[in-house]
Amino acid sequence: MRRLLAIAMLLVACSRHETGGAAGSQPADSRQAKSLPLHPPSADDARKIIQSSMEFGEFQFTDAAYTLPVSHSAMNEPQRAAAKALAQAGWVALDGAGDVMLSDKSRTDKRFLLRPNGLLDIVPLAKKEMGGVAAVRANGDGTVSADFTWRWLANEVGSSFLRNQYEGTHNATATLFRENGEWRVLKITAT
Repeated sequence: MRRLLAIAMLLVACSRHETGGAAGSQPADSRQAKSLPLHPPSADDARKIIQSSMEFGEFQFTDAAYTLPVSHSAMNEPQRAAAKALAQAGWVALDGAGDVMLSDKSRTDKRFLLRPNGLLDIVPLAKKEMGGVAAVRANGDGTVSADFTWRWLANEVGSSFLRNQYEGTHNATATLFRENGEWRVLKITAT
């Protein structure tokens, strides 16, 4: 029992020596670092963080795809208009019944995926381009909000039939958080 007590006292004494004080206390410079406020990144730094984040890549990514039924009878009016526009641009062909067929141009293009269930997936139709960061604000919970602009850049397929969808500048807000000394994107919301 005495031996066990001596080992316990030795461990406590060693832990006091390593931390520079009572067992479990933090060094003075560590306490000071936690009390110092974290400065938000500059607008330029926030732009770089957002632009290179996975969250920006995933933000509204489904808007860069289009699914078109192959059968004319399964299409609604907007889909019929899309099929006609794609046919005029040479991306697809329409048979006598109005059904969609891949053209020579799209048959070898990996953006066109004809699924066995009678649907044609076309992706990507556009990519996002980061604009500028208008404001960076510190939040009470230690996160930062960065208001920014972005826009779609339609590729040749997207611009052939979804012109209006990819026009204009869009606004969004990214929530940034600090992890291991670096600012990272937590989420992005449209504004």
